[in-house]
Amino acid sequence: MAGQLIPPPGFEPQVPDDATPEQCIRIWVDLMNACEQFLLAGLRREIGPEGDLKEAYRKWYATWQAEHDRMIRHMAEQFSRRYNGDGG
Repeated sequence: MAGQLIPPPGFEPQVPDDATPEQCIRIWVDLMNACEQFLLAGLRREIGPEGDLKEAYRKWYATWQAEHDRMIRHMAEQFSRRYNGDGG
């Protein structure tokens, strides 16, 4: 299992059973902040110390959004095709 990025079942982080909704929200926000820091660090690595981080983020987001829109459009077309009985 050395070198695996995803932990095997039973080793994933757990939210305590007695966690309040507020605590769960804090955990989620902390995770989102950590993910954002990884994204920004990756962009910074690509553009270098003198690069425009805000512009790099705008470009990344535009690319991500276009890919996401294509995926949603494709999924909707597949659902429509299958629902209308045009194949399967």
